Amino acid sequence: MYQVNFLPWRQRRDRRRDYFWLGVLMLQVTALLLALFLVAGQLRHQQALRQARLAMLGEELAALTLLARQQQQERAQRALHRARAERQASNAQHNRRYFHLLQQLSSSIPPPLWLTALESDAVNGLRLRGLSRSPAAITQFERRLAGMPALPRLRLAEVAQRDDGLYTFHLAAQWGRDG
Repeated sequence: MYQVNFLPWRQRRDRRRDYFWLGVLMLQVTALLLALFLVAGQLRHQQALRQARLAMLGEELAALTLLARQQQQERAQRALHRARAERQASNAQHNRRYFHLLQQLSSSIPPPLWLTALESDAVNGLRLRGLSRSPAAITQFERRLAGMPALPRLRLAEVAQRDDGLYTFHLAAQWGRDG
């Protein structure tokens, strides 16, 4: 019988099958690489979006920080102006009280009496020192000042006669910034 050599045919068939599976493998590797490139591209795109969003949020944060700092400075300026205005109003009120007291003092001083010192502070109150030719003028001056509502708790602290015959006196009264 005639024998047919199937070896070349089998080799071709095996080669075709090998090429087919190699093609399938190449197609799968290509599909896998394509999928990896797509995923990498998507990740790069998302990263770029995140960086853009982060940059925008950073700018927003900087703008809001600047705005908050400006508002804080404005509040501090307003508080400073308010405190200055309150201090000026308090000083003006104190100055008006002091001016009114000086006007009352000038009209209350009897002729033979001179004021030599007027000291005022919040701790010790008001202290008046002066000279007089007669103790009656000092008493008259003390009575006039005692009738003033601006000088509560007025007291004659000291009266002494000097060698030249003049009397020195020291009056003390409650007096502060607020009354």
